[in-house]
Amino acid sequence: MTKIKDEIERIHRDIHKIILSSDIKNKYRLIPYIARWAAELKYKEEYKDLLDSERINIAIHDVLTGKVTIEDIKKLPPLKERKKLSVLQLETLTKIEEEKKQKSKDKK
Repeated sequence: MTKIKDEIERIHRDIHKIILSSDIKNKYRLIPYIARWAAELKYKEEYKDLLDSERINIAIHDVLTGKVTIEDIKKLPPLKERKKLSVLQLETLTKIEEEKKQKSKDKK
């Protein structure tokens, strides 16, 4: 987790420079893509416990520095589908854990 915290500190220090020095003509058109990328970061294990503002700063940094492209973000599933996927994954993991517990009880 310290690696992520160090990355957040660095991004927080440099975010204003990156925004101002970016040669993108219409930065405002990037806002929906940055928001979508920030939402996607929420589902990644290493970014899951961060504050929303920290995830947004990371998303701004990733988009403006080219770490993630607009085309990559466009390929992501819509948020409604993404939320459904994460709910299904959680339900599946819960069922697997319950089955493991039941098997261990049966062995005893």
